[in-house]
Amino acid sequence: MKRQNPLLLRGVKQLNLGAIVSGVGFLLYLGTAALGWRDAADVLSLAFALASLYVFASVAAERKRDREAVSCNLLWGQGALALLTCLCAAVTLRERLGR
Repeated sequence: MKRQNPLLLRGVKQLNLGAIVSGVGFLLYLGTAALGWRDAADVLSLAFALASLYVFASVAAERKRDREAVSCNLLWGQGALALLTCLCAAVTLRERLGR
């Protein structure tokens, strides 16, 4: 019997909600960046990069456990969203550190 990680999201409902929150966070980041609110955009990019990585890890773990319940669309979509938010966070860190 495999040990289950209680920190990750479980079930399709929680995973879908996590993906929605990650997507809304990315949209909030884009909105604040477009309005020129640099500090708010930087905080949002870092926070939602971590959140989207967390949701992606949860989706990948749940997909590994139950392939029928979690679709490939959710896995690949959350992976792409995590990649986008992490790239935005990396650019933010690079600008803030002056490199």
